[in-house]
Amino acid sequence: MALSTSTHKGKSKTPKAVKAKGVKAKSKVVPTPREKQGTYKYDRDARIQLCVEKNPKREGSKGYKMFEIYKNGITIRDFLASGGRTIDIDWDRERGFIATEDRDKEGMASKTPKATFTLK
Repeated sequence: MALSTSTHKGKSKTPKAVKAKGVKAKSKVVPTPREKQGTYKYDRDARIQLCVEKNPKREGSKGYKMFEIYKNGITIRDFLASGGRTIDIDWDRERGFIATEDRDKEGMASKTPKATFTLK
Protein backbone atom coordinates (compact mmCIF):
# COMPACT_ATOMS: atom_id res chain seq x y z
CA MET A 1 0.00 0.00 0.00
CA ALA A 2 1.59 3.26 -1.10
CA LEU A 3 1.20 6.58 0.67
CA SER A 4 -0.95 9.06 -1.15
CA THR A 5 0.89 12.32 -1.81
CA SER A 6 -2.18 14.44 -2.39
CA THR A 7 -5.77 14.51 -1.23
CA HIS A 8 -8.87 16.03 -2.64
CA LYS A 9 -8.25 19.41 -0.91
CA GLY A 10 -4.62 19.75 -2.03
CA LYS A 11 -3.12 18.73 1.30
CA SER A 12 -0.37 16.16 1.26
CA LYS A 13 -0.26 13.12 3.49
CA THR A 14 3.10 12.55 5.12
CA PRO A 15 4.23 10.37 7.99
CA LYS A 16 3.57 11.78 11.48
CA ALA A 17 7.28 12.17 12.31
CA VAL A 18 7.71 14.56 9.41
CA LYS A 19 4.58 16.51 10.32
CA ALA A 20 5.78 17.21 13.86
CA LYS A 21 6.93 20.77 14.34
CA GLY A 22 10.66 21.36 14.43
CA VAL A 23 11.63 17.97 13.04
CA LYS A 24 13.99 18.30 10.14
CA ALA A 25 15.36 15.47 8.10
CA LYS A 26 19.09 15.26 8.77
CA SER A 27 21.45 13.90 6.19
CA LYS A 28 24.08 11.66 7.70
CA VAL A 29 27.55 12.37 6.43
CA VAL A 30 29.94 9.49 6.99
CA PRO A 31 33.54 10.65 6.95
CA THR A 32 36.05 8.76 4.87
CA PRO A 33 38.98 7.20 6.77
CA ARG A 34 41.26 10.03 5.59
CA GLU A 35 38.92 12.61 7.15
CA LYS A 36 38.79 10.87 10.53
CA GLN A 37 41.17 12.20 13.11
CA GLY A 38 41.98 10.78 16.50
CA THR A 39 44.48 8.76 18.38
CA TYR A 40 45.88 5.40 17.42
CA LYS A 41 45.25 2.42 19.64
CA TYR A 42 48.95 1.54 19.66
CA ASP A 43 52.11 3.58 19.34
CA ARG A 44 53.21 2.74 15.79
CA ASP A 45 56.91 2.82 16.73
CA ALA A 46 56.52 0.42 19.66
CA ARG A 47 58.15 -2.98 19.31
CA ILE A 48 56.49 -6.40 19.48
CA GLN A 49 58.03 -9.22 21.45
CA LEU A 50 57.17 -12.90 20.99
CA CYS A 51 56.28 -14.68 24.23
CA VAL A 52 56.01 -18.19 22.75
CA GLU A 53 58.61 -20.45 21.14
CA LYS A 54 56.58 -21.56 18.11
CA ASN A 55 53.50 -20.41 16.22
CA PRO A 56 50.43 -21.39 18.30
CA LYS A 57 48.00 -21.07 15.38
CA ARG A 58 46.73 -23.94 13.22
CA GLU A 59 49.09 -24.50 10.31
CA GLY A 60 47.69 -23.31 6.99
CA SER A 61 45.20 -20.88 8.54
CA LYS A 62 45.14 -17.13 7.98
CA GLY A 63 46.04 -16.63 11.64
CA TYR A 64 49.11 -18.80 11.17
CA LYS A 65 50.27 -16.64 8.26
CA MET A 66 49.64 -13.45 10.26
CA PHE A 67 51.59 -14.80 13.23
CA GLU A 68 54.51 -15.64 10.94
CA ILE A 69 54.88 -11.89 10.26
CA TYR A 70 55.83 -11.28 13.90
CA LYS A 71 59.53 -11.16 14.68
CA ASN A 72 61.15 -10.13 17.93
CA GLY A 73 61.68 -6.39 17.73
CA ILE A 74 59.39 -5.75 14.73
CA THR A 75 57.56 -2.46 15.13
CA ILE A 76 53.80 -2.21 15.06
CA ARG A 77 54.10 0.06 12.02
CA ASP A 78 56.01 -2.67 10.10
CA PHE A 79 53.50 -5.34 11.17
CA LEU A 80 50.56 -3.24 9.96
CA ALA A 81 52.37 -2.44 6.69
CA SER A 82 52.87 -6.19 6.15
CA GLY A 83 49.13 -6.80 6.23
CA GLY A 84 48.55 -7.28 9.96
CA ARG A 85 45.66 -5.64 11.80
CA THR A 86 45.36 -4.14 15.26
CA ILE A 87 42.71 -6.76 16.08
CA ASP A 88 45.38 -9.43 15.46
CA ILE A 89 47.65 -7.69 17.96
CA ASP A 90 44.80 -7.46 20.49
CA TRP A 91 43.95 -11.15 20.16
CA ASP A 92 47.54 -12.33 20.51
CA ARG A 93 48.27 -9.97 23.42
CA GLU A 94 45.22 -11.10 25.37
CA ARG A 95 46.32 -14.73 25.05
CA GLY A 96 49.91 -14.04 26.02
CA PHE A 97 51.42 -14.93 22.63
CA ILE A 98 53.04 -11.49 22.20
CA ALA A 99 53.72 -8.37 24.23
CA THR A 100 53.88 -4.79 22.96
CA GLU A 101 56.31 -2.24 24.27
CA ASP A 102 53.80 0.57 24.71
CA ARG A 103 51.01 -1.38 26.46
CA ASP A 104 52.85 -3.99 28.48
CA LYS A 105 55.50 -2.02 30.34
CA GLU A 106 55.98 -3.01 33.94
CA GLY A 107 53.37 -1.28 36.10
CA MET A 108 51.03 -0.51 33.19
CA ALA A 109 47.45 -1.74 33.29
CA SER A 110 46.96 -4.61 30.88
CA LYS A 111 43.99 -6.76 29.96
CA THR A 112 45.89 -9.88 30.89
CA PRO A 113 48.67 -10.47 33.39
CA LYS A 114 50.38 -12.79 30.88
CA ALA A 115 51.22 -9.94 28.51
CA THR A 116 54.19 -8.39 30.28
CA PHE A 117 56.92 -6.75 28.29
CA THR A 118 60.50 -7.76 29.01
CA LEU A 119 62.42 -6.88 25.88
CA LYS A 120 65.46 -9.07 25.41
